[in-house]
Amino acid sequence: MIRMLISEVMKTCGLTKKAINYYEQQGLLALQYDHNGYRKFEEKDVGILKVIAVLRKLGMSISDIKTIIMSGDRRKLLQQYKAQKEMTIRQAQAQYECLQYLLESDTSLEEIFHEIDDRLEGTVNMKDKLLQAFPGVYGEYLYIHFGKFLDEKLDNGDKIEAYHRIVEFLDQADPLELPADLQRYVTDVFESLSKTDLKEMDEAMNSAIDDIDRFIAEHKETLVSYALYRNSKEYESSPAYRLQQALLEFQKTNGYYDVFIVNMKIVSDSYRKYQEKLQAANERFLAEYADTFFPSEQ
Repeated sequence: MIRMLISEVMKTCGLTKKAINYYEQQGLLALQYDHNGYRKFEEKDVGILKVIAVLRKLGMSISDIKTIIMSGDRRKLLQQYKAQKEMTIRQAQAQYECLQYLLESDTSLEEIFHEIDDRLEGTVNMKDKLLQAFPGVYGEYLYIHFGKFLDEKLDNGDKIEAYHRIVEFLDQADPLELPADLQRYVTDVFESLSKTDLKEMDEAMNSAIDDIDRFIAEHKETLVSYALYRNSKEYESSPAYRLQQALLEFQKTNGYYDVFIVNMKIVSDSYRKYQEKLQAANERFLAEYADTFFPSEQ
């Protein structure tokens, strides 16, 4: 067992003596003392101090660091902290853009009050509320998917009212709760996906919608194989099927389609056009594969 003097620990971790004393006082360290009253720093203590030093440089509070050190799932907590940082960055960016717009505008602060307020509300809060209402990777995907439609200006009363209906929906939406085995399935499948992966999935979906005939022609064999699997007993007993049903039920009972989607079409002209293309692509797809995907309904 290697033990170090405090001077060695300070040099190794890049910390001052006062900082180490403070972290001990805050309960981040549980040091042993020798018979002379000197602290004994073991390898695990040095490891904890290195973790503290890194997280402090990332701007994390002492209370958050303590939670992470004591947690058995540091990755999940770090992901949550990363999401909070991203939210802060988005808010700062929106504030900066509004400040720049204000300086370039000839109107007074009083005259531009409502426009600035709507700009900040419309470009930041709704995106962040998506992550709050749908935490985890599913929320990240929804943020990526819908976020690009939420940068438009709320330039009339209908859009502003629709925006507030969406915010109210997100504030009141029940959290998505899954059985323990489905939670593990979601973690196994989605936790490995980066934000880049999610963006690529969304872009692939958009590409297919933009030219559904080309997509069908290029992926015909894959689509047929997938259709056969979707109609199999194996799929009906799979976690993927149970997750799909749980999401559909959650969306139906929480007003996802009746409130969120309907008002998204009002808030965002680009989203309304996207939905029109999606519906056209879906009709074209069903015309080609209805008997393959839904044989029992024929």
